[in-house]
Amino acid sequence: MGKLQEVRQRIQSVEGIHAVTRTLATVAAAKLSRTRRRAAGLRLYASRVREMVLHQQLYAARTGIDLGELSSLLGPRPLTGRIAVLAIAGDRGMCGGYNLEACRFALDFCEARKAAGQSVRLLLKGRRAIGYFLRRKAEILHHEPWRRVGVTAEDVERWLALLLDQYRSGDVDEVHVVYTEFHSAIRHRPRVVRILPVELPARPAEGHPVQVIEKWHYEPALRELLDDLLATYLRVQLYDVLLESYASEQGARMITMEEATERADRTMQEYRVLHNRLRREAITIDLLGTLYASRVGRAAAAAALTAGPA
Repeated sequence: MGKLQEVRQRIQSVEGIHAVTRTLATVAAAKLSRTRRRAAGLRLYASRVREMVLHQQLYAARTGIDLGELSSLLGPRPLTGRIAVLAIAGDRGMCGGYNLEACRFALDFCEARKAAGQSVRLLLKGRRAIGYFLRRKAEILHHEPWRRVGVTAEDVERWLALLLDQYRSGDVDEVHVVYTEFHSAIRHRPRVVRILPVELPARPAEGHPVQVIEKWHYEPALRELLDDLLATYLRVQLYDVLLESYASEQGARMITMEEATERADRTMQEYRVLHNRLRREAITIDLLGTLYASRVGRAAAAAALTAGPA
């Protein structure tokens, strides 16, 4: 009976785990769907911005204009040996190896840059990344967790202002972002991109030729318009990497929790089979005990009748 009660308690525990994992998988799926819709809308806008930047690059190359002299975000600058790295991970666990993979990739990149003689300043997004690098006593310039709503325009503007301030002040030579590129719910990979100084596309994408406009009219001036265009270009890049990372985290959590729910289902089925077997055994033992007691009682009664009165 004690073992039967223990199995019942285990079934209740697994049922609780099953309810939690199923809920987390459902929430992650909803967040992933919403994030993918936002990313799809951003993709068209980003392609238009890149096309405008490419127009300006091709026009400048044809007319002999040096874009590096027009914007500090493009031109060469004296090197100080310092770079800034924005590393993005999640706030919570229960998403498989997503957080550890992203943090290790960022750490490997930082170690490689340090081995090359550069000083690395870290900017961290996500509590898991913060905890990971704090334990390693890294030089952290800024850190913050995710908001419950995910990626917001305010987050993008704040990060853009912070990164531009670090670069324009001359504190760092380059700004890199380590994030997780989203391909599908089961496929995502960490990667690193340099966002400052701005890397303009070298040529148009295959199958999408860009016609160079021979004459542009700039109002108020090319320098001011180029600064605004590059700021928009950076804003789109930051928005994209944040959405990609957030979608990767939700996809990893959804798959992990779905697998955990399936394991909980199998475990519950095994425990229920065990519970039924133990219950049948207990019923059989009770019946055998009752039958044995009945036989013993009848034998004792028969013996008493045979012996007669004392």
